[in-house]
Amino acid sequence: MQLPSTNIRRIFSYALVGGLALGVLIVGFVRAADLSVDLSREGAVLLALIVGALVGLCFIVAIKLALRTVAASLHQYAVALTETSLPPPKTHALGDEVAYMRNTLARAIKNVPRPDSYPQIAQGLAMAADTQAALAVAAGHIANHLQIQGALLLILDGERGLLYPSATWGQASLPDGVTLDLYETAIGRALQEQRTAFYSGAQVRDLLPLQVGPESMTLFCMPLLVRGQPFGMLCLTSAGADVRLGGDQQAYARSIADMLTLAIQSTMHRMLFDRESDRLSAFERLGTMIDSSERFESALEQVLRVAARVTDSMHGSLLLLEPDESRVRYRITLKEGDLLPLSVTAGAILKHGLAGWALRERRADIVDDAERDTRWLPVPGLGEMRSVLVVPLLYGERALGVLTLADPIPRHYSMRSLALASALAAYAVNILARMQHDAMIDSGSMVVARRLFEGRISADDLNRLLADAGAIDRALASQTRFAVALFVGVRGLDRIGEHLSADQVLTQVITPYLEEISAIAYEQHGYVEHYDDGNFLVVFGFPSIYGDSRIAAIKAALAIQIVARRLRGRWRSQIGCDLMMSVGLAPGTLTSGLVGADLHQRYVLIGDAIREARRLQQLARADEVLVSDTLVDSLGAESVFQFETLAPFHSASGDGMRAVYRLAAGRA
Repeated sequence: MQLPSTNIRRIFSYALVGGLALGVLIVGFVRAADLSVDLSREGAVLLALIVGALVGLCFIVAIKLALRTVAASLHQYAVALTETSLPPPKTHALGDEVAYMRNTLARAIKNVPRPDSYPQIAQGLAMAADTQAALAVAAGHIANHLQIQGALLLILDGERGLLYPSATWGQASLPDGVTLDLYETAIGRALQEQRTAFYSGAQVRDLLPLQVGPESMTLFCMPLLVRGQPFGMLCLTSAGADVRLGGDQQAYARSIADMLTLAIQSTMHRMLFDRESDRLSAFERLGTMIDSSERFESALEQVLRVAARVTDSMHGSLLLLEPDESRVRYRITLKEGDLLPLSVTAGAILKHGLAGWALRERRADIVDDAERDTRWLPVPGLGEMRSVLVVPLLYGERALGVLTLADPIPRHYSMRSLALASALAAYAVNILARMQHDAMIDSGSMVVARRLFEGRISADDLNRLLADAGAIDRALASQTRFAVALFVGVRGLDRIGEHLSADQVLTQVITPYLEEISAIAYEQHGYVEHYDDGNFLVVFGFPSIYGDSRIAAIKAALAIQIVARRLRGRWRSQIGCDLMMSVGLAPGTLTSGLVGADLHQRYVLIGDAIREARRLQQLARADEVLVSDTLVDSLGAESVFQFETLAPFHSASGDGMRAVYRLAAGRA
């Protein structure tokens, strides 16, 4: 609607022109009526202008007073009509009452809702693709008639009793992960009571952590109902500490809120249908995988990924247990590369963590907020997880493992999430049963071999070993075989304990050191044995033979030299400590076998080569590799490796003085 553009200056100019014309008429009439008046033509014109100016000025004063009265009356009428506060007219002489009345009329028209806009609103809501677009349509039309700058749509999760932000518009924006408790917040109570609530000033900041907007504002909260039941809340923000809405404005906003509820319901039904269809197809794929998949590891990984997908989880892990349920034998996780090794975390998780609790209690559970539940142990590398869901994998009375899902948002999981996770846990148990998982049907040599060698040899070497029953029997039988022992150690750990906490030593020193050494040993098909803090024994030639054990050991030593220099520089810069790494290499016959009974069995390696390798490691300096003379002599003159002869030393076997060599460089 286009309002007139006339202003008070134009009216004043018309009044002045009219006064001048009237002055000319008056003077002309006087001259014509009284010929005795002796006025020259010039004098008559001047007199006419003076009289006209005085008349025009009188017109201007009369018009000014009349417009001021009309403006005051219009202000009172507009306030009464719109039931809102409007600025009063200016009282000084230079004020433009015409412009004020035009602006007041425009504001009044804007604040008076127009029902003829409802079809346009309904069409826009019908075309909205999601809740964000629907809120933008509704809030945009409300802003045309109400003084609002932002809108926030809160949807009720009745199962968890939470209001969570579904969409925002304008200045109403919230940080990620913000939710409102239905029973403990003022907005939640207003929704329960199905009443419109108004909040202003500091109340707004206390109720909602809005990220942008003026310091003082008013918040209008209108409940959204479906068949008389709470569905959500539409919150409108307006600049100013005490802004009020008239009855017609509230009714207009209420009407649009009802239309928005219908549109959101339709959108959510479509999303729910798509989500349930996706879940159904995921379960169907799992059903076919039980019969077609050849490896239970890949099948269980798919189960874990589906569980995280249908519950919207950021993290998931699945732990499989030994038959006695005392140790973790296998772990599947969605963040493998970021987590500490299983050997470091499994014991604490089973003893003190939520997974261990679920296994002992034989029941599933939900942790709404991990910061308030001591059963959840934070895992380095995982990040801050606030919501956790845990389900044990039960096969009759036996616990095969445990499924854990986690997410950084508090109170993320519902009973529906728990039901879905429990169904997927049953799928995992079914997969293990169909594939005749060895931990379920046998506690013999395969289980023993997995327990003894997992984490000590590479995963590929372990799988090849477990696939050959004869190789398992040979590996577990007592035997004496030629092998090469590599002993590597770090010096100075006792000193850094005075400056660093145990957690820092574990995460910044031991963990990267363990990962680097293990990776090198696995690459060369070595067997890793952890002796004590900072010392590792790597044996090449056990439990299976891959190529020349001597060459593999020397290649591993060269790789450790490179890693030692890199880690030494990192430790200097990160923790300010100079830790030295040294290596000893010695060949010989080693005897291997099992000691102990049943679950207390362990794999033992003994022989002079181990003692000599450790003696050489203790003699070696920083980043140095010392090699025994028997290993160098066995390579012969054609060796591609270079050795430097050092002073003799007393051997560990008591054979007197023995030559010792330093590994200088290699081209292999």
